[in-house]
Amino acid sequence: METEDHKISFFKPTTQQALKNRNLIIKLFIAWAVAIFGFQVLLKILEKPVPEEALITFSSAWENIESGEAGHSDFRAAARSMIQVMGKLTIQPDHYAALKDGTGWALSKVYPEDELSELQQDVVYLSELREQITSLRDAEYLQTKELIISKAAPALNIGEGTLLAQLLAIGLDENLQVLAEENRAKIPQVMSLYLTHNRSFLTDTIFLGFPFHYFYTAVFLLVFFIGLCWIYCYRTDKLHAKLNFLEQVD
Repeated sequence: METEDHKISFFKPTTQQALKNRNLIIKLFIAWAVAIFGFQVLLKILEKPVPEEALITFSSAWENIESGEAGHSDFRAAARSMIQVMGKLTIQPDHYAALKDGTGWALSKVYPEDELSELQQDVVYLSELREQITSLRDAEYLQTKELIISKAAPALNIGEGTLLAQLLAIGLDENLQVLAEENRAKIPQVMSLYLTHNRSFLTDTIFLGFPFHYFYTAVFLLVFFIGLCWIYCYRTDKLHAKLNFLEQVD
C-alpha cells in the first residue's frame, strides 16, 4: 500500500520540527531581504543630485559663452570640462561627437588664428592615420599625435604629459571653427547627464577607507550572509536538541 507520509511541504509543515524550521527560514530570509533591498530603498529616499566641480565650472563658462561675454578663460574652462567627459567609458557616440565638436570650436577661439589652419591639417591627418594603422603604437601616428598635443594643449592650459592632453589629441573635430547648432544646444544637457550624480551621507561617508555604501554592499552584506548561515545552523542544532531529534547514521 502506498503512503504519503514521506511527502514534505514547506508551506504546510506536518511536524513541530518542520514548523519551527520553516519559521526560522522565513525570519532569516526577511532579515536578508531587508538588509539588501531596504538599503537600496534608503539610498533612493536620501539621494540628491549633486553636480561635479567640472560641471559647475562648465556651466559658468558656458553661460558667458552663450551671452557673448566670454573671454579666453571661459573657452578654456569649457573645453577642459568637455574633454573630461569625453574620457568616460560609458559615453554614447552621439554625445561624444557633440563634445568633440564643441571642444574643437572652443579651442579655435583661443588658438592663434594664423596657425589654426596648420593645426587643422594635423588633426585631419591624424584622423586619416587612425583609419589606416593596425596598431596604436604606429610611429607616424604617435608622432602626429604628440605634435597636436604640443600645439593644442598649451592653448587650453593643459599639461602635455597629462591624460587630458591625450584625450584632447584624439578628441578634436576635423572642422575646428564650426559648431553645429544641434550640438551647441545638446552640449549642456550632455554635460549635466555625465557630471551629475545622486549622493547622500551614505555615499559620502568614508568607513574603513571606503565610501559607506560600497563597504556595506561589498563587505558587510557578504559577512551578514555568512552570519545568517551560522545562525541557521546554530538554531537548528538547538532545535534538534530541544525536540530530541536524532539523525539516523548508517
